[in-house]
Amino acid sequence: MKDTHLPAVSLDAFRSFLTAKGFVFRFIAGGYEKWHQPGEGRPVVIRMYQDPVPLFAVRTALRAIGEEEETLRKFMEQELR
Repeated sequence: MKDTHLPAVSLDAFRSFLTAKGFVFRFIAGGYEKWHQPGEGRPVVIRMYQDPVPLFAVRTALRAIGEEEETLRKFMEQELR
């Protein structure tokens, strides 16, 4: 059986993942960050002060940008090396 549990994702790791995927940071007043990919549709919005990023927020963001949880998991493993 495949383990589908995603480990806790730190805010810095998630920011690094978004940057690696070509996303650009845009600030939103009120404690949120808006990340968008130039030329693409949906932005990713995360809370600036919520570390680690809640799992529902990670999954929603991944679904919005068309990435799999496995992609993020592999990215995090490479970052920890």
